Amino acid sequence: MSREDPDVRGETRGFDSEDTVPEPSSTEVQVEASTEHVYHGRRDPTAPVGEKCTVTVDSEPLRAHYDLLSASPSGFEWGYGGSGPAQLAIAILAHAFGEELACKHYQQFKREVVANLPEDRWTLRTSELDAWCREVVGDA
Repeated sequence: MSREDPDVRGETRGFDSEDTVPEPSSTEVQVEASTEHVYHGRRDPTAPVGEKCTVTVDSEPLRAHYDLLSASPSGFEWGYGGSGPAQLAIAILAHAFGEELACKHYQQFKREVVANLPEDRWTLRTSELDAWCREVVGDA
């Protein structure tokens, strides 16, 4: 069975359920991510709308998680507190910690982290996300 998932440019790509990594159940929400990942954001002001901001995790496009939040059909943004940054916040948290934590804390992550990312390019590591998450969620 296949489902559609928008990528970071607002396009869709099909993928099989075998390609997905199961998210932790509500009783298994992780405060620390198990693997070190590197998230990169880059802005290209000459690109068309919806393609100006690209975000990757470990050199692969970060999934937008429109199934959790459909705030920004034109894709990710950062550096302020709008709908594009909300989409980025939920996508990063869902990738690093699972859907439940992402849905609960993405607005705070948007305000405290995503809104303050540098305009042109940035890098976040799982260890930085872990530190933020420990402050917000505490040691579970």
